[in-house]
Amino acid sequence: MSSQKLVFCFLLGGLLAKNSAKAQVPTIQPVFNHMAFPVSNLDSSVAFYQKVLGLKEITNRSQNPNIRWMSLQQGKELHLIASDLPAVKVNKALHLALQSTNIDSVSRHLRKMGVRFSNWAGTANVFAPRADGVMQLYLQDPDGYWIEINNGYSAAPDTQALKDEIWKLEEAYWVYVKNKDFSNYQKLWHDQFMGYPSTNIIGGKANITDWMKDMYARNEGNELTYQLDRKVENVFDDIVIVLYDAAMTWVKPDGTIASHSNAKLTHTWMKTGNRWLIIGGIGAVK
Repeated sequence: MSSQKLVFCFLLGGLLAKNSAKAQVPTIQPVFNHMAFPVSNLDSSVAFYQKVLGLKEITNRSQNPNIRWMSLQQGKELHLIASDLPAVKVNKALHLALQSTNIDSVSRHLRKMGVRFSNWAGTANVFAPRADGVMQLYLQDPDGYWIEINNGYSAAPDTQALKDEIWKLEEAYWVYVKNKDFSNYQKLWHDQFMGYPSTNIIGGKANITDWMKDMYARNEGNELTYQLDRKVENVFDDIVIVLYDAAMTWVKPDGTIASHSNAKLTHTWMKTGNRWLIIGGIGAVK
């Protein structure tokens, strides 16, 4: 289309919209779809994003052999395009930002791979927080494109709010125990959990309710009451360790006490996706 025709089309469209009583400005709500980088060596770039950043290659629906697609999760993509055009000159302000909740693991991985990274100021092999507390580091790909890796807004909540959130999960834990709600109780545990309970039989998540069933069998006809004494929660990014006491009392139907015990407990919770799950724990008589 010539520039004259293009201008005419825009003018005509503007006049029609102005003169039409029913004309409405369309609502545009774009969402991010993909980033595209022209690269000098397609294989080297793909290898970098796979080995250094752990991106997975996905189907290139353009079917162009000079383009390869990488997944950025949640339906977002990075397209690497083989190009012999002059190299693009970029600085750190123009960058692709990726998120990982464990920035310590990322930095250790980069050091092990021998990949240089820095904070925004350029100090080598360190990461640093920005004003809102989100931790950041920067590195470059084989063509010099800058990549930021940060631990995201969700990784920098108010510490006390996070501790309170985990404690509410501990309270829910005991509600499930009291109600013999085995299904919801089991959902609190990570699929890869392994335990070493007082029975001395090591088991996984499938056996996590065995102690409850045994306890209720031994106290059939009695009612469980309990009191929790919150001690402390220790936060390590996506890991939280909880320590507390639990006093358990079994009451007979006539109101008399059948038994009473005090225990000290610890659970280790890990952020998995959008959920906190128990990956380990231990209890002992106090």
